[in-house]
Amino acid sequence: MLARRPLAAAATAITAALLALTALSGCSAANGGAADAVGAGATPSASAQRVAIVGDSIESGLGLEPSEAWPALVAQTRGWRLDNLSVPGAGFVAQGSDGNDFSAQVDTAIAAKAQLVFIGASDNDLGQDLAEVSKAMKTAVDRLHTELPDARIVGFNALSGAASDDDLAPVDSALQQAVEEVGGDWLDLGQPYRGLAGLVQDDGEHPTLPGQQAIAAVVESKLGA
Repeated sequence: MLARRPLAAAATAITAALLALTALSGCSAANGGAADAVGAGATPSASAQRVAIVGDSIESGLGLEPSEAWPALVAQTRGWRLDNLSVPGAGFVAQGSDGNDFSAQVDTAIAAKAQLVFIGASDNDLGQDLAEVSKAMKTAVDRLHTELPDARIVGFNALSGAASDDDLAPVDSALQQAVEEVGGDWLDLGQPYRGLAGLVQDDGEHPTLPGQQAIAAVVESKLGA
C-alpha cells in the first residue's frame, strides 16, 4: 500500500491507548486469512462479537506477525472474535497475492456471519478506472448490507505510507459514500504513521509495530465505547 494527515486532537487518549497496546504486543493471535483471534483477557464463547476485516497489506500486517497488525491489537483489547481476511495487494478492483480482489473477502465475511465488518479503501486501486472502483465498492458494501442486515458496517480511509492525500481522496470519498448510503459508519483515521520516524518500515509504505499500534489507538479513539 501507500499514506496521510496527522491527528492533533485526543493526544492524551491516544497516548494512553498506545501504552496499553504496547503491553499487549507480545500476545499472539493468529489470523492467517480467516483465522480467529480472541481478545486478551476474553474467553472464547458464542457471545464474543464476530468481526471481519476486509483490507490489504496494511491490515494484514505485512512484514510483521499477524498478531501485530492493528485489527488483532484492537481485537485483543475489545475481546472480538476476529476474521482478518486482509490480503496484500488486494483492492476493490486490484487483485491481491491470492489472485482475488476484495469481493472474495466479502464472500468470506458473509459466510462467517460477521456482526461487525470493517472495510477499507486501498491505495492498491490507484491507477484503476475510478468509475470501475466506485462500482465495485458499491457492489461490495451493498452485498454486505443485504446478506448481513443486522451487521454494523464500518468503512475507513486508505492507510498508506507513500500515497498522498490528494491521490487517495477520490477512492476514500467513493467508499465513504457507499458505506453511508447503507447506514454504515465512516472512520477517518488520517495517516497515523506516515512519515514518522520508527513507525514506517524500510519500504516507506508499511507500518512497523509502533506504526500499527498508532493506527490501533486511533481506531479505538474513533470507535468509542
